[in-house]
Amino acid sequence: MFLDSELREIQAAKARLSTRCDLQRQVVRLEAHTAWTAARRKLSYASLGLSLGLQASEFILGYLRRRKAREA
Repeated sequence: MFLDSELREIQAAKARLSTRCDLQRQVVRLEAHTAWTAARRKLSYASLGLSLGLQASEFILGYLRRRKAREA
């Protein structure tokens, strides 16, 4: 009797530990996914900013060249 109740407690503790470990693995996986998504988003924003910056500089240089050609 005593050993049966002790065995049930150990099995219940093992089940709780297993559930906790599984939840921890899921949390780690979600955190890694969130970090990767944030990095990709930042890279996307950086490339967009770089693209807009290059377009703006090409526009300005084109304007200055046309202005210089008119003055000459």
